[in-house]
Amino acid sequence: MHAKLPLFALPWLAAASFIISAESLTSREDIRQQTGAFMDMIASGRTIAAYNSVRPVLTGPSDSHDNAAKEAATYLQQLRQSIGEPVGSSRVQTEIIADDFTRETWLQKFESAALAWQFTYYQAGGNGWQLMDIRYSTNLDDLYRTSE
Repeated sequence: MHAKLPLFALPWLAAASFIISAESLTSREDIRQQTGAFMDMIASGRTIAAYNSVRPVLTGPSDSHDNAAKEAATYLQQLRQSIGEPVGSSRVQTEIIADDFTRETWLQKFESAALAWQFTYYQAGGNGWQLMDIRYSTNLDDLYRTSE
């Protein structure tokens, strides 16, 4: 006798098997190194390569990741044409939720503008960090802090 699964469970099972098969990073220092290497590739104009470099620890559908990489490459090329090449990057902050989530925020600097890049990692039960999301934005409001 075989158990029957409802049709709505099939996409969840496919996603779960993908998440389980992804590699993971062992520490928050590994996250810092990976995001730094990603930002170095972005600065040198290798956007697709940067997105491909995080693929082993990615959780989620690779076609969404590929589309995001193409959109970022197009956007960054247009940005370079309008305001020039990046002049540097720096890690601005690391936010954590217990031992479960880590979000690294980096600032990619240009002469007349900046982009905030956020990388969100998750680990279930201390089994290593996996990349959940990459975002970039020109909205820097959340990065401001009161000076002392």
